[in-house]
Amino acid sequence: MAIVWQRKSRYALVSCINNGRGVIVEKEICPEKVNSENAHWVNETSVYFRSKLRELGVQLAEPYTFAVRGGKAIQCSPYVGRDLDEVFRKDEAGAETLRSLVSTMRGILSQTGREVGIDARLSNFCLGPDGRVYYVDTFPPLVKYEDEFIVHFPNPTEAEVVEQELRRKFDPLGVLRRLRFSILAQDAGVSEADILKAVESVMGEAFGQKVQGYFRTLPDNQDIQVALAKLDLEDPDAIRELALRFMPPQSGARMKYFSQIFDLSSNFCPLKITDEERVSRIRDLFAGK
Repeated sequence: MAIVWQRKSRYALVSCINNGRGVIVEKEICPEKVNSENAHWVNETSVYFRSKLRELGVQLAEPYTFAVRGGKAIQCSPYVGRDLDEVFRKDEAGAETLRSLVSTMRGILSQTGREVGIDARLSNFCLGPDGRVYYVDTFPPLVKYEDEFIVHFPNPTEAEVVEQELRRKFDPLGVLRRLRFSILAQDAGVSEADILKAVESVMGEAFGQKVQGYFRTLPDNQDIQVALAKLDLEDPDAIRELALRFMPPQSGARMKYFSQIFDLSSNFCPLKITDEERVSRIRDLFAGK
């Protein structure tokens, strides 16, 4: 058994492993936070979330197995391909990839109620050898479970934070807003117009026109001084979209820049600093300091 690659994120230690019979991906969920008291809950809610995604036609890596090992939640699936963050960054994503990406979210975007969410960041999707896009990052679950909305891990208790996360990850326009930012932040030649074309192709003209009108209201499409005056930690997506107007041209610098912006603007900011310091640092990044 050989490790092909390994990555540690905020929520998991992810290992791609060649076990001699094939290539699999093993996720040790929240290695620093999950223990024997909640590992079973992690797997239980993840199974439920995946079942709801499957009902809505979201393409998932299958089969997916769950276990508790050493008091930790372990989740395994076949390796289905490179993540879309890499595909877009290397300028290898064409119109068909965009359509496939929107297509795998069609059921989510068509929901009339808030039952299932999706985190539409490029790194949460993979492009399979069959050309289809798979959603692969299913923890933390984004789902209504036992009459409670799970929107993050640990799940927030403040009603206003839960509502904001529902708008961002459950509501169709919020989902597409996150997708738009994730694509435009790559600066890889895929434009807002390309995204809208894919949305209209998959979801229809009326839905596409609604999305186009919404995109026109976003901060990076507004007068820059007006948008800066409205900068507020209560709207993390607006801060990230404003960052598109100031991002460095170099790929390496851009990745570090957006990583800092992401943490500073997050509702769950990992930095132990005041809100005033967060805003100050964001403005310094915009000013190139």
